[in-house]
Amino acid sequence: MKKKYKTKFPMARIKKIMQKDEEVGKIAAATPILISQCLELFMSDLVNKTCKITQSKNGKVMSVNHLKFCIKQESTFDFLSEIVEKIPDDKNEKRGRPKYIFLIFYKPYNSWY
Repeated sequence: MKKKYKTKFPMARIKKIMQKDEEVGKIAAATPILISQCLELFMSDLVNKTCKITQSKNGKVMSVNHLKFCIKQESTFDFLSEIVEKIPDDKNEKRGRPKYIFLIFYKPYNSWY
C-alpha cells in the first residue's frame, strides 16, 4: 500500500517539469515529494518576510512592490533580483487598491499539518 503525502504542489507537474530536461533520466518516487516540500518552505519564507515588510509599512494588502522590496533586501533571494528588476517602481504610491496585489495570508509553517 502506497503512503499518501500531503503536499501543496502537484507531484505529476513537478515530475513533468523535471523530465523536460534531457539529462534527467528516471526520477525516484521520493524526489517530487522532496521538491514539493522545498517549494512550500521557500514560498512560506518569501511570503512571511514580505508580510513583515507590508506590516512594517502599515499596509493591509501585500503588493508587488512589497515583494520586490523583500527580494532586494534579503540576500537569500538574490537569484530573483533579475526578474524583479523588470517590475517598475511605484514611487507614486496612491491610496487605494494597487495594480497587482496579494492578500496577506499568514499561517505559520508548523500549523499546516
